[in-house]
Amino acid sequence: MYELKYVKKRKRNKFIAIGTGVSTIVVTSLAIVAFLGRYVGTFTVALNNGNVSLSLSRTHDFVAQSSFLRVDSLPKYQERTYSQLPDSDALDSENTTYLDWANKKSDNVTVTSIPFFKYTFFLKNVGTAPASYSMKILILDSKAGSDGRKIEDTLRVMIYENEGSSAEHHNEIYAKRSPNHHIDEDGNVSFAEAITVDPSRADEFNPFLGYAKEFESDSVITTISTDGPFDTGAIKRYTLVTWLEGYDLQSENFKTAPVGANLRLGVEINAYEY
Repeated sequence: MYELKYVKKRKRNKFIAIGTGVSTIVVTSLAIVAFLGRYVGTFTVALNNGNVSLSLSRTHDFVAQSSFLRVDSLPKYQERTYSQLPDSDALDSENTTYLDWANKKSDNVTVTSIPFFKYTFFLKNVGTAPASYSMKILILDSKAGSDGRKIEDTLRVMIYENEGSSAEHHNEIYAKRSPNHHIDEDGNVSFAEAITVDPSRADEFNPFLGYAKEFESDSVITTISTDGPFDTGAIKRYTLVTWLEGYDLQSENFKTAPVGANLRLGVEINAYEY
């Protein structure tokens, strides 16, 4: 967790298309391809129960539960910075969607772009025995823009993980390994990316807010696993938030966007006997 201070807002007028999607639980790349051919959507969440019984829902009450959730399509993204996101009470909530903050035409209906994407879902053990699970946030596909830059170069991924009904909002922020190194507080070389402005450009209006956790690899953002048994009736709340960080050095300070670039993200959930 980071204690984040106010960052001066600036006008953002560069747009970029980005797609996010989630594959089903798979064991081979062939299965991923087959799944994507069957389910069309820019953001989907699916789980594989194995020998246990877990369920997904968009709401804490699990009135409508499933093993598959989907968002069909996403509008263009508008570059933003962390300080321009809503607070955690609004983000990490089943009562809001990313469209609540969408940019719209004068008719107040037609969406032209979104400043960020957020999706909240719940995972529950609906079986009769304790379980465990592993969740991977993945980069399934990425295409560079005409200038060679990729969307993940400036992408920030914030993941909330909390007990289902908890009023707390524990989260971590992730970013791709920076092309530039710095020396950390222990004197070691680090390639962690700044959450927003890096120390060399920070000032009183745009303070340095710390470093994001590095993506695990080119294809895995992070892996979340249970530390102990996921008991019968237990519920976890997850919210995934993504935005394009305009203060990232590779964003060229909002001057240009990677025209023609696209990205597809995925979430894999595997459930096991504990």
